[in-house]
Amino acid sequence: MPINFDDLTTEQLSLLLNGLPLLSQTFWGPSKEWCQEIQRAAKTNELENLGEISGRHDATQTMVSYMTTFSALNPLNETLEADYVRLFMSARGGITASLHQSSYESEGGRLMGRPAKMMASRLKASGLALPGEGSVPADHLAVEVEYLTLLLEGALGEDNGDLLAAAQDFARTELMPWLLKLTQKLETETDAPFYPAAARLLLGLVTLVAG
Repeated sequence: MPINFDDLTTEQLSLLLNGLPLLSQTFWGPSKEWCQEIQRAAKTNELENLGEISGRHDATQTMVSYMTTFSALNPLNETLEADYVRLFMSARGGITASLHQSSYESEGGRLMGRPAKMMASRLKASGLALPGEGSVPADHLAVEVEYLTLLLEGALGEDNGDLLAAAQDFARTELMPWLLKLTQKLETETDAPFYPAAARLLLGLVTLVAG
């Protein structure tokens, strides 16, 4: 069972603030540095602990089990990169799931809708910059998770109740509903279990924040 956000210990809050960026990077796409970090998180039980506080232990078990099938860093990175492209960027017959919120609010999965404009405004106000100087629509999953992390860091670091309420409202009303749809789309994936499991874990953490 997941833990109530208000009942999280200081150590668990720190775990949450470290885990959200790790999963954000997961959905930017794999790199050798990120692969090293996610493998470290598996070996130190950080992933397992994230699964426990979010009630998604099944997801972390899948992620850890999948990574142990690779004996070296490069094959893991290369395999995950190929899976990432096929699932989220380009595939014959269409991708499995979009990583942009607009796709889930428009007919035909069109991008640059209300969520992109909403996030662009939020990012400008927060000072959080996009990689590639705006080449990525602002409602990308990784951007929204980074924004949520920024709100939480400010709320917890300053003991700011208004920022915490803003973070929880953003998680509840903007991020969680479409992340649930994305996760459901990925559940049809049988050849690449890592990303569906990572999405389930992320959904669990976002739901925890939402309260």
